[in-house]
Amino acid sequence: MIIRLTEPSSNNSANNWLLQAEGLRDPAGWTRFVPCHSADSDRFRFDATVRETDPRVNLGHRKNLLDEGLSVFEYAWNVPEDVILEHAMKVADALGAELVLGGRCTRQVA
Repeated sequence: MIIRLTEPSSNNSANNWLLQAEGLRDPAGWTRFVPCHSADSDRFRFDATVRETDPRVNLGHRKNLLDEGLSVFEYAWNVPEDVILEHAMKVADALGAELVLGGRCTRQVA
């Protein structure tokens, strides 16, 4: 699993910072239309860690960007950049994953 923090730009199809996990091992039969409740899956661990790491952080799941092996959250426009970076670092550390800064969301919305 790799955690990627992507800044707002024309490259990421969002107006705000994105936090995504790439290379997730999903449960069999996973679909973006049904929440993942398998606590031993990468997706569940990432999603839960993102939500539970820092109560100051306002973010939401970008369901239109979810794909097999990919989970994406978007930070609210009013979250300060230093809080975003601190949150992303805490998430990566809690999951024992590498944090990559920059790049683009690996799934593009048509």
